Amino acid sequence: SDIYSTIEYYKTLYNFDVKFCQLSNKIINNYDIVFKLTSNDPCLNHQNIISILHLQGKQLNCESVRLLSLTPYICGSNIFYTFPVFCPNIKETNNNHITMIGLYDEESFDQDTIQFIHTNHDYTFNFIIRRYNNHYEKIKSIQNVQLYIGLSTPGMVDIIHNSKYILSKKNIKHDRFSGQLGLAVSFEKPLILDSQTKNKYDLPCLPFDKKYGEIGKLDNIYNYNELKNNIKAKKKEMLKHNKKIFRQFYL
Repeated sequence: SDIYSTIEYYKTLYNFDVKFCQLSNKIINNYDIVFKLTSNDPCLNHQNIISILHLQGKQLNCESVRLLSLTPYICGSNIFYTFPVFCPNIKETNNNHITMIGLYDEESFDQDTIQFIHTNHDYTFNFIIRRYNNHYEKIKSIQNVQLYIGLSTPGMVDIIHNSKYILSKKNIKHDRFSGQLGLAVSFEKPLILDSQTKNKYDLPCLPFDKKYGEIGKLDNIYNYNELKNNIKAKKKEMLKHNKKIFRQFYL
C-alpha cells in the first residue's frame, strides 16, 4: 500500500511500472537485477537478489550474496555502502523554516529543544511525524511550532522546499540510517546535526556536540551560502560514488 503517496511522488520524477505479482524465484530470470527493500523480509530469498540491509545482523537470515548498506556504520566484505540520495526538482525558496522529519516522541522535546525553539522565535519549526502516539502538550502552545501528523509525501516535499534547515534528532541512533539525512542532501538543505553523525557520514552541516543550544541564534550564522554550496558538492560526490557501486552489479 502507498498510504503516504510516496510512489505517486516518485512517478513525477521517474518513469517506472508498478506490478502486483506472485513472488517466486522465477522472477530472478525475468530481470537483469532484482532488489529487495529489506534484507530480512521473508517474501523472497535468492542469492542473486541484492538486498538492502537496514540493521547490522539482519543479513543472517538473508541468502543474498550482495547487500546494500545505507550507512557507514554497517559494513562487511559483501556489503556495499551507498548513501540514499536522489535528484528532485529543486525550488530555491529558503524561508525561515526548520523541519524535522521522523519519529519524535513527547520526551524528545526537552528543555534544551524548547529553549532552542524560543531562541529562534523568528523561525517556524515544522515537526513532520508519521506515527502519532503522544499528545505533544509541551509544544502545542508554542506559536512558532507547526506539528504535522501522517502528512503525505507531496505535502512533506512542499515543506522541505520552503525550509532553510533540516533538524536532525539530538539523540539519533548510530546503528542505522536516518531518512531525513538523505532528504536533506537530496533537497540540498543544510542539516542541524550532531558531531558524531556529521563526522561519520562526512556531511556539511551546523554541528553540535550534545545540545541544540550550542548553535545559538541562527540569524548569526554567516556561512549559510557556503553550507548550501558544500551540500550540493557532497550530493554530486555521493551520486558519483553510488553509480560506481551500481555499475559493479552489472558485471
